[in-house]
Amino acid sequence: MSSETTSKHLWQGEWIDDEEAGRRLARLDDLAADVLAGPPLPTAGVLAACAALAAELADPAHPLTAELRLALTEGEGVPAAEAEEILADLASLLRRPALEQVLRAQLGTTEPALPRPVPDVPGAREHWAPVGLVAHVLPGNVATAAPWSVVEGLLTGNLNVAKASGGGRFLLRLLDALGAHDPSGAVARHTVALTFPSRNGAWLDAVCRAADSVVVWGGEEAVASVAGRLLPGTRLVDWGPKLSFAYLTREGWTDPDALAGLARDVCRHDQRACTSPQTAFVDTDDPGELFEAAERIAEALAKEVQDRPDPVLDRQQQAEVTTTVEVARLEQYLGVSRVLRDPDRRWCVLAHTASELTASPLHRTLWVRPLPRSAAAAVLRPARRYLQTVGLAAGAADAAELTARFVAAGAVRVTRTGAMNDSYVGEPHDGVFALQRHTRRVTTQR
Repeated sequence: MSSETTSKHLWQGEWIDDEEAGRRLARLDDLAADVLAGPPLPTAGVLAACAALAAELADPAHPLTAELRLALTEGEGVPAAEAEEILADLASLLRRPALEQVLRAQLGTTEPALPRPVPDVPGAREHWAPVGLVAHVLPGNVATAAPWSVVEGLLTGNLNVAKASGGGRFLLRLLDALGAHDPSGAVARHTVALTFPSRNGAWLDAVCRAADSVVVWGGEEAVASVAGRLLPGTRLVDWGPKLSFAYLTREGWTDPDALAGLARDVCRHDQRACTSPQTAFVDTDDPGELFEAAERIAEALAKEVQDRPDPVLDRQQQAEVTTTVEVARLEQYLGVSRVLRDPDRRWCVLAHTASELTASPLHRTLWVRPLPRSAAAAVLRPARRYLQTVGLAAGAADAAELTARFVAAGAVRVTRTGAMNDSYVGEPHDGVFALQRHTRRVTTQR
């Protein structure tokens, strides 16, 4: 039996068990000092390793792809169709041209460590330098985010220590393969990946206290828990909870293509991505129009799920959906709500006359609420810190005005319905460039 199957952690290319990981964590500061004082991690080496890995992931028959597919479906309970989508997304993200475009968009160069003259300042040069040791407290709900977070740390030359959620097998095996594609060993030397629950406070403290920067993916409680463990001066890069919503004018909610796009946004990732709509607002204050729009959205969802596997919910998730639906069902007797639910419980539309941005219990459960455009600023103001993506279904005459309203309200992405979960290479994340949060801008002058 290989060490990969008997060990839970990946430490600089070596598979180790809990006991050995605990010993090494106690000396994490020494490791950081040693690695960061040694040869820098060449960006070209990271790009080459990622490109080689991308080529393997793009081949459905490659043994590594088959192994990772199994790690997702059997190890982490990801539906087969979603597992294929994850692998395809990673193959696209890790291509060399894509990564070079990310570097150019976010750091202005594909050679961030190369000093460049400062215009009009004789003898002055600037370059991007790594922060140092970057700890990644990773999510369990979106499988592409975890490896991508580590790749961002590698592209910027940092020593990376990743804490995986859940089983973590997919992430660790992927990072192992990435390190193996760098013959110099530098990528593996700058990569540590551990699998342990957050309740293991001693290990989490050891990782956080040695870090120069900590990346946290998760809800407010997760971010607050990690923030309380950091030493003063440690950089906190928090990818915290976000709310995204769709907005439909009359032209939008009567357009079958716009509604089909909204249904795709709801079903893709089963709303677990931060870009997924949890509420669909309708540009009206008329309950009749609201309920008519909700029925049209329900029809679009019914068509969309025909070619999709059923959502997979654990007991707690099912209980949350059921509780939310039953409360809305009771409010039907007051005339303020309407519940439209698939008989097989593959989706649910909860129409309600209250104008407020509401978090959904996810798993294809969508709130539909009225929001006249004139009231958008006041209604969205309380959620300003959490706003992310707006999926807009409107005619050309309204699009510019509504976009300006939502940007002013705090949204950082405005796109069309059907594209809420899409992204382009180098796009800012939550309104900032991630690579700049993993680097220092260094000036040298003679």
